[in-house]
Amino acid sequence: MSISVEMFISLAAAVITLLLLIFAVDWRYFRDWVVVYLFKSLLDFVVSSPTVELRLLEYPDRLLPNWYDTSLLFELWVFPVLCILYNQITRDKGLSVILGYALLFSAGITIIEYFLELHTNLIRYIQWSWLTSYVTLSITFLLSRGFIALYRRGCDKAMAVLEKEKTP
Repeated sequence: MSISVEMFISLAAAVITLLLLIFAVDWRYFRDWVVVYLFKSLLDFVVSSPTVELRLLEYPDRLLPNWYDTSLLFELWVFPVLCILYNQITRDKGLSVILGYALLFSAGITIIEYFLELHTNLIRYIQWSWLTSYVTLSITFLLSRGFIALYRRGCDKAMAVLEKEKTP
C-alpha cells in the first residue's frame, strides 16, 4: 500500500501542528488560547465555506470530502494553532510588532500554500491568487489579535467588578 503525496503532507502537517501545540504553546494562558482557537476556527470555517462555494478556490484532496468542501485540516487545526502561536508571540507587544508578525506569519503560510497549489492536489486556485491568500491571512491574524485583546479587556473589567463587590 502506497501513500499519496497529499496524504503524506496532510499527516505531516497534522503531526507538526500537534507538536507545536504541545511543545511551543505557553499553557499558562490556556484560557486565552482556547478563545483564540475557537474564534479562529469559526472565522476560518465561516469565511472558507463561501469562498469554496463561490468557486474562488477548491480543495480537491481533503478530509471528509462527502460532507465538507473546505480543508478541515487547515481551517480547523493548522491555521488556528498557528494563530495561537502568533498571539503568544505578540501577547505583550506593540502595534508595529503585532503587524509585522502578522505579515511574517502570513508570508510563510502563503509560500507553503503556493507551493502546494503548484505541486499537489491539496489546493487549487480558480479565481484566487497567492496575493489574495496573503492579504486574507494577514487580516485574519490581525482580527484574532484584536478579538483576544477585547476578550482580555472584558475579563479584566469583569474581575474588577467582582473584586469591587467583594469589598465591604
